[in-house]
Amino acid sequence: MNKFILIFIPVLFIITGCKDEIVNNNTVKKTWDAPVLKVKTVNLPINYKSVGSVVSDQRIDVTSRATGFIRDILVLEGDFVSKGQLLISLDSSDVEGAIEQAKAAVNSAKLAVRDADIDVQRYKDLYTRGSVSENTMRKIQLFRDRANDSLADATTALATAKSQRQYIQILSDIQGVVVERQLRKGDLAIPGKPILTIESSQELFFDTYVAESQINKIHKGAKVEVTIDALNLEVEGVIARVVSSGDSITRRYKVKIALKNHDGLLSGMFGRVNFILGEKAAVVIPYSALIERGGLLGVFVVNKDKKAHFRWLQLGAKTANSIEVRSGLLANENIILQAIPQIREGDYINDVPLLEHDSE
Repeated sequence: MNKFILIFIPVLFIITGCKDEIVNNNTVKKTWDAPVLKVKTVNLPINYKSVGSVVSDQRIDVTSRATGFIRDILVLEGDFVSKGQLLISLDSSDVEGAIEQAKAAVNSAKLAVRDADIDVQRYKDLYTRGSVSENTMRKIQLFRDRANDSLADATTALATAKSQRQYIQILSDIQGVVVERQLRKGDLAIPGKPILTIESSQELFFDTYVAESQINKIHKGAKVEVTIDALNLEVEGVIARVVSSGDSITRRYKVKIALKNHDGLLSGMFGRVNFILGEKAAVVIPYSALIERGGLLGVFVVNKDKKAHFRWLQLGAKTANSIEVRSGLLANENIILQAIPQIREGDYINDVPLLEHDSE
């Protein structure tokens, strides 16, 4: 992000004294020694500020894939959890009971298959000797095939029942924070019904809304600074998404900003984002030149006759050492660099050598 910084090196000087001059109306005009600065126009960033909140980009509901009573929930709201951490244990009695039933069905099917194989072999001998008909032989073979199918079904049911064991203990799929518990110990967990809700703490975004007049100036990938009020810090962000569908009432568009991970940053925190929309030419002066008169701020302007005239100013954006002048002062006008409260309207100013000052 390109930022304009105007640095004024403090000017230290000593007022060496002043001379009094009597003008025609017997008014005493003094002459002061003071450094004078010629005002210049510089380029300042065009800022657009908006408020918003920190949000998690990933929010999941933890559910059970097996039906069973909850034996224990090992986390509470507000707890941080890591990926793979045990969250919930279910009562295994129903699962173990289903496994035993499936085992019994498999054993029964195996016995039926064994008996069917014996019958097929016995009837095959009788069929060879012509003691039974072909139709009877087909029926015996069909019975054996059905017994084999029943065994296959029972085996599959046993495998399914055993697979439910892995769902007795529910682990976290993400690293994050528990934000809600929908069920408690002893409740019945069923597939699809949330037990816990977890928000990811690794992928945090800042959601804000931008006026329709400015949305075309905001582009994906641009870097921004987000100020989090609760932490009193600035977090680096990158515009990740600009939602092109705006609110029909407020005429504002959502902008999602991906935040760089920072300790202490939590979902729901309030913040402010500053978008840089371009640059503008502006008159900027150092704070040292400002003086208060009549409750308003202004500067002493030195005209070509070296006379000082006070000028009230409308001020704008601030930087570390300077401030923008929106109206009241033009480029190339001369001002007293260091405000002197004793100066009065019409006093004379002797320009003394000015220490070097730089601008970037």
